[in-house]
Amino acid sequence: MLFSEIDTTYLANTIKGLQGKKLILWGAGRRLKGFVEQYCGDGKLLPTPYGVCDSTREIAEKTLWGIPVLPFKDVQAMLPKDTVIIITAGLLELQARVVASELYYFPLFHCRTFEVYDYLQKNLDQCDRAIGLLADPVSKKTYRGCIENILCGRLWDQSLFSASPYFGNDINERLDASGQLVFAGAFNGKHLDRALENNPAIRIAAFEPSKTWSAYLREKFKAAPQVTIHNKILWSENTLLSFDDDMSNSGLDAHVTTDAANSTYQHEGVAIDDYIEGKVSMIALDVEGSEQRVVQGAHRTIERDRPKLCLCLYHNLDDYFRIPVIISERYGYRLHVKHHSTISAIETVLYAV
Repeated sequence: MLFSEIDTTYLANTIKGLQGKKLILWGAGRRLKGFVEQYCGDGKLLPTPYGVCDSTREIAEKTLWGIPVLPFKDVQAMLPKDTVIIITAGLLELQARVVASELYYFPLFHCRTFEVYDYLQKNLDQCDRAIGLLADPVSKKTYRGCIENILCGRLWDQSLFSASPYFGNDINERLDASGQLVFAGAFNGKHLDRALENNPAIRIAAFEPSKTWSAYLREKFKAAPQVTIHNKILWSENTLLSFDDDMSNSGLDAHVTTDAANSTYQHEGVAIDDYIEGKVSMIALDVEGSEQRVVQGAHRTIERDRPKLCLCLYHNLDDYFRIPVIISERYGYRLHVKHHSTISAIETVLYAV
């Protein structure tokens, strides 16, 4: 069960067929620039787009990243046989508008489909190597199924769903109170509540870099002395980082950014090896694409304590395939994958036990 066995003929033919079509990018948020720069134009996977539009706001500029801005009504008036639309927004931001906007007759793709296709074409051996490291056939089926769903545009798939992320499942049934749980990406505390319910004796070092959410968590768990809230970014080293708290979206996409000018604030990053004292029995990371960095900063802790690891894979394409290799080769863990959402492209977790 390998990634090289996935039939990508349909997408290959779609890409070839884009020549002579009007390629429209729908969504002018922060995804647009990176997608255009990496995938669109001469010598790249996709041709230069005909235009960009956005149905959620008026765009004042006449062009964005060299692409003409079109009124959304002009896109709606185009002929589906001559047009291909790629959504360059979050996975769920515009899909609900397809019916209301009467775009269901158009060939419509999400940008993630082309990102995955391009990554597989360039890194197929590495991807096959990663799936070969998984310890059981269900993990392999789940892992490949998530990627295949994105390639095929299958947003929902109930068949891959598994309840109870990180603990309380058949891989990690009960939290080990002989050490502490390091949980990064604590957000609104729902998984901290679950941890205390799973084992009231567990000590939790919870990391939440958002100032708003960390203040909320300190108030929420003020009567739980076994829970410590750290308003810091877990990272590979102790350093100052630019952070976008994404509070306009309730912090759902808060992340470290290299774009300091457009970040919310500068924030302290710390490494587990330098910051956490005492034995660690589990590390669970949902840190919006910083998982590889955090693992680097926990090297000594992992070697010393052999904590169970629960690492989100879905934020960056490279994480899907690099993290299993890193964890297997450096530390020799047994690897499993579970998918904790009916949405194909989120909540895929690597378990190392």
